[in-house]
Amino acid sequence: MKKIYDLSPEICPEMISWPGDGCPEITLLHSIKNGSHSNLSRLTMTLHNGSHIDAPLHFSEDGDGAGEIPLEILIGNVRVLRFSGVKTVTRDMLEQVDLRGVIRLILATDNEALWYKPDFDRNYTYIDIGAARYLTEIGVRLLGIDYLSVEDFEGLAGVHRHLLSHGVVILETLQLAGVPEGDYELYCLPLKLGKVDGAPARVILIERD
Repeated sequence: MKKIYDLSPEICPEMISWPGDGCPEITLLHSIKNGSHSNLSRLTMTLHNGSHIDAPLHFSEDGDGAGEIPLEILIGNVRVLRFSGVKTVTRDMLEQVDLRGVIRLILATDNEALWYKPDFDRNYTYIDIGAARYLTEIGVRLLGIDYLSVEDFEGLAGVHRHLLSHGVVILETLQLAGVPEGDYELYCLPLKLGKVDGAPARVILIERD
């Protein structure tokens, strides 16, 4: 049986969230214990809590919404590439790797250690604008990373805007501990929310033959 890797963190009030976004809230509205015939809970969260995709609308008033992103981009062959001991993934680093034919790329970095901290850490690994430009040049259509953002905390270099304006789906807040570098089948299924700036998604990898 092929191994399945679940890359999505558990949605819970204690999970790490981007500063200002707030954490998810799960409220029990009806409970069997209190006399109701069923249990019913309400989930309140932003569209960027947990593993999620960024749509062009996230950084552009007239950009496509999450519901307009073709499933063909979100499902298919993907390369998991590991970078250890670096703070910034650059164009030069990516050029040292054979990415011919790769249209979906997930970066596994030292960010995985940050998941063991209780609070958001601004000192995470990200890609710079040079790397973003290189990925669009070689035809990458989906980029994932193992923390809450593909670019630095200040976001001044325009990495999000460049990728999204060139048709690259950004997949953030993945947990990749224990996932070996290599090629997999990616299944990323965002909630069907229409023209919105992003969407939570359950994300899994399946080993290839």
